[in-house]
Amino acid sequence: MDGTAQFRADATFCPQTGKSGTGTSFASYNYPARYLRHYDYNLYIASDGGSNAFDSSTSWTDDVSWAVGRPWAP
Repeated sequence: MDGTAQFRADATFCPQTGKSGTGTSFASYNYPARYLRHYDYNLYIASDGGSNAFDSSTSWTDDVSWAVGRPWAP
């Protein structure tokens, strides 16, 4: 955290209904077409069908939909 508005905007993700129809998807505040995605055992900020391998449209809606659970500790 460097205290700038740019950093805060880049570090903010907005929850919405999961793209798969279940769960929650997290859209980037600064790049609203990009979502947190798990792909090949890594976490990415991915778009649906971009130029990177992790932007692949294959399984995109499932990979950007998260099952949010209760925290382990109170």
